[in-house]
Amino acid sequence: MKRRQIIIAGAVAAGAVCAWLLGSAGGREEKAVEQTRLSLRREGFKTDLADFDFSASPELRRRAAALTRGEFSRTSRGDSLYGWSSVGRPDQPDLMTALAGDAALVVWKQEQLFFYPDVYPSWPGHEAGGDLWPALRAVLNENRADLDKACEAALSGPIRFNLEVSHGNAMLLPHLPALRSLAQLLGTRAMVELRDHHRDAAWTNLMTATRLVTAYDPEPVEISHLVRWALTTTAYNLTWQALQAESCGEERLAALQREWESVDFFKRLPETAAFSGASTVGTCRAERRELIRLPRIRVSDAIRSPQNAWYTLADSWRRLRYRHHGTYEDEKALMLFHRDRELQLRSAVASTSWMEMRRLPGVTNRIFFASKYPSAMQCLYNLKQLTQASFMYQAGGNSYLGRAAEAEVRRRLMITAIALERYRSRHGSYPTGLQALGPELLPSPLMDFMDGQPLRYRLSGDGHFVLYSVGLDGVDNGGRLPLAGRGRDWLARGTRMLIPPDTDVVWPRPGSKAEAERHHQEEKNAYAELTQRAEWTDAD
Repeated sequence: MKRRQIIIAGAVAAGAVCAWLLGSAGGREEKAVEQTRLSLRREGFKTDLADFDFSASPELRRRAAALTRGEFSRTSRGDSLYGWSSVGRPDQPDLMTALAGDAALVVWKQEQLFFYPDVYPSWPGHEAGGDLWPALRAVLNENRADLDKACEAALSGPIRFNLEVSHGNAMLLPHLPALRSLAQLLGTRAMVELRDHHRDAAWTNLMTATRLVTAYDPEPVEISHLVRWALTTTAYNLTWQALQAESCGEERLAALQREWESVDFFKRLPETAAFSGASTVGTCRAERRELIRLPRIRVSDAIRSPQNAWYTLADSWRRLRYRHHGTYEDEKALMLFHRDRELQLRSAVASTSWMEMRRLPGVTNRIFFASKYPSAMQCLYNLKQLTQASFMYQAGGNSYLGRAAEAEVRRRLMITAIALERYRSRHGSYPTGLQALGPELLPSPLMDFMDGQPLRYRLSGDGHFVLYSVGLDGVDNGGRLPLAGRGRDWLARGTRMLIPPDTDVVWPRPGSKAEAERHHQEEKNAYAELTQRAEWTDAD
């Protein structure tokens, strides 16, 4: 009986001491957090989710609804509504297939698109090696009305999505996969229209895919910017295909050039750090509002197993201490951490080249926030970082700002290539140097953002040209295209992770008929080899 009274008295005393410690600490740290917040706001930094507005007008919502129909988003998750998945499937034409060195395949000029159902899931009844063009026409015609509405919406004004900013890191972004799938569908439809000599319809699809980048006002979330840069690659490849028709017309080319001249991929990047900080700070505040139920430990249980009772009390103490003490420390540290990250991004985006940018802190190596307290906030933060790292790995492993640099290079290559096409339409041939474009078609030659030197340009023997950037490695490889997806690497088509580093970002010359035939033969040989391997495996 005496031992029980001692235990109860000790527990009461410990509880009183803990309550006093928690109460005395929380007030000081809450004041420190508020002082930090006020100081940052005086300096012009956003610290709260209320500082952001992701609402959209009824007209913008109507336009967004036409771009994000459920069918568009389902295709990116591998569903088969349209008969293809989002990336790397042979039943969706690859818009930038390298043939050899600096040449690429003009898809819409091919008499047949071969189909290999034993390698990937197929449409029922479609035989291996058959022509895909008729099947593509049938599927696209069936969904023509929805795609036409999407084109009308994208071409009629700015693109912005209505989002619930108060959800912070938990904010849903369902429009992102829909936009990616829509861009790929537009690319496929443009190929069919070019193949069928419907040049006006093909141009509408090209301009729509372009507007998904140039008219889209992305929310300051890293994944949103990453998707926009992926859309830029799709638009880049599609623009190359469309310009091989050499019949776009001066007025249309000038309009397309103005679209890309209006884009700034770096302007809103610093704001992503501010929104990330405000979202994570909101998690700290939410944890303070969470009700913590103290465990009920019977005296008999404590006497029977004092170790378990101690662990239970220690865990409750840790949670209470974090709620009344650690959340304030983390909130203050997070505001300062994301302020520093925002300043780093401001400095980075002011760089004139990737060579200058990559020397700055936080550009090539991501800086992570680490709390000294284990908490739900830190778990959610880590999960977010892992998700973003996974997306970057799937996109080729480049850093966040590295992807921005690639998008900027593609933008400059497109502007220059369009100006070259305008020059050809006026003079009958391409110029010997980029200086001939100015000042009428291009006020001054655009620099290669990667190294700050002029974009590399040369005429080919067949009357076309090759235009390229040295890429993120800064090494001039002579305008060499990645050859992933040829021959034995055919299964890797559409996979950037296998692209060798000794290549450039290239606006290639169109491949010759002989080069295209050799490429198709390599695909057939690769398919035959894969089929034979599968038969051997079944036999074994």
